[in-house]
Amino acid sequence: MKIALVAWGYIPEPPLSHSVLTVITEYKNFLETIGHQADILNKKDVNEVIEYINNNNYDFVHLHAYSFVSEFNRNLKQKYCFTCHDGYLFKTDKWNEEFREAYQHYFNAPGIIALSHLTKDFFLNAGYSGYIAVQVNGIDTQKVNFQPQGNNKAICLGWIQPRKQQKLLAKIINGKIAIDFVGPLDDPDFIQGTTTKYLGVWSLEQVYSRLTDYSCLVLISEGEVAPLVVLEAMAAGLCIVVSESASANLHHQEFIKILPDNILTDTTAEAHKIVTDTISEMIEKNQYYRAQILEYVRENFDYSRIISHYNDIMHEFINLHS
Repeated sequence: MKIALVAWGYIPEPPLSHSVLTVITEYKNFLETIGHQADILNKKDVNEVIEYINNNNYDFVHLHAYSFVSEFNRNLKQKYCFTCHDGYLFKTDKWNEEFREAYQHYFNAPGIIALSHLTKDFFLNAGYSGYIAVQVNGIDTQKVNFQPQGNNKAICLGWIQPRKQQKLLAKIINGKIAIDFVGPLDDPDFIQGTTTKYLGVWSLEQVYSRLTDYSCLVLISEGEVAPLVVLEAMAAGLCIVVSESASANLHHQEFIKILPDNILTDTTAEAHKIVTDTISEMIEKNQYYRAQILEYVRENFDYSRIISHYNDIMHEFINLHS
């Protein structure tokens, strides 16, 4: 089949390309291994993208750009599927005006590919009645460096911004736990401390190479859909401490701890102790679970395992509209 994977005009230049583009690139790679042709269309001009698709006879179109949905519904000549990656999807009180405007058009999209069952239920409960299926984010575990021993430190990897609450995390655990912060700095209130160091920005290659040096990934964000960094960290052998919002598709495991989204905004000493103790516990446990963590992510999230399900979704959707 000939497949179009549509992004949003992300520019993959330093400091980092967007994680959505990373996901799309891997789908292209693995779709081609099973015999499909997959093209990535990554333009900011939605009309240019629509014209290109309309003139090039694609069998399946998968849109990953939420602001394109309205125009796709109006002007795309074929049926398509849409995936929403917005971190505040479930937090309606935090939607910006652009997302709020785009959201009303999702219910006219012919198909939705949800990143979790929670996302699927969210759309169904809101009244969506088109085709909908669940396809989890994946990771090519072969690309991620794995070492059997970590450094007994934690890492918080990703854009440093208010939604991800790194400034609160750093303030709570400074002087108690060694944790490095890596990613573009987009929060002027973030301050590093004696044990909470900011290391700047890593390329994707550096992420795949260096993550395995650590023992625990921490992502206590107030808004996520299905964060790719969690899969990257597990492929590197790290234990995981995440907020409920960042826990999509994860199973109950000894090496995964889930905390409430508001644990960092709770100013009580008890809440601070829970955060500190949980991270310390996962750092300590990591030495015993690294091989098991890698096996878990390979079994449940490796592209080599999940690509067949994506293939089934495409065929099911095409047959529905043929």
